[in-house]
Amino acid sequence: MTPLIFFLIALLSVSALLIVGIAFFSILKFIKKRYYPNWKFPDYVSVGYAEYLYHKFIKNDLEAWQKKQR
Repeated sequence: MTPLIFFLIALLSVSALLIVGIAFFSILKFIKKRYYPNWKFPDYVSVGYAEYLYHKFIKNDLEAWQKKQR
């Protein structure tokens, strides 16, 4: 194989990786817009902050859903 073929394979691999990355982050952005429009996603999540978010959003939603089912 010539060096040109190796270069083209490397270029194709990098472009495929970029396309997959764009698709992944587009899906994350869609989920954020659709289900959590006002939620600010942090850069990192500490255990305490994750627990706070759980009690603020998820637990309240679950309790409201359970009361609605009764």
